[in-house]
Amino acid sequence: MTVDQMIGRLDQFGQRATDLSDILTQIGSEITTQIKNNLRTGPDATNALRNSISFSVTTNSLALEMLNYGVFQNYGVDGTKESPAKGVEKGVFGLPAGVRFKFKSKTIGGSLPFPVRRSIAERGLKPKSFFSIAEIKDEVILRLEEELTQAF
Repeated sequence: MTVDQMIGRLDQFGQRATDLSDILTQIGSEITTQIKNNLRTGPDATNALRNSISFSVTTNSLALEMLNYGVFQNYGVDGTKESPAKGVEKGVFGLPAGVRFKFKSKTIGGSLPFPVRRSIAERGLKPKSFFSIAEIKDEVILRLEEELTQAF
């Protein structure tokens, strides 16, 4: 390899390392497919949650998106009388590890009949895990390391 070829490879690597959008798009696509597959046996009878799962990529960031209630389905919610929720993982949503979601009212909104809504608020929602932020972060970091090492 000549010096010019080496300089060319370093320039390509530098460009690839500063614009990760291609790699992140591939990773985001695979992760959203995996999360959607995890919902096949989970809490999504209408498929609305599954259909809402998507991702967006910028030059150097990946964001996963879904309907808001997906987070509560995944981590559960403590009721006013029972506590079935599990704590969130470290750094999730900017919250400290172990924070639990909790209903503050004896009833919740929605189209369900009043007695059902009240029962859910009192008993809470058991977690029906279909994603792990910690595992997603680890996966993204590992894949980025692999791709950049291969590119170099």
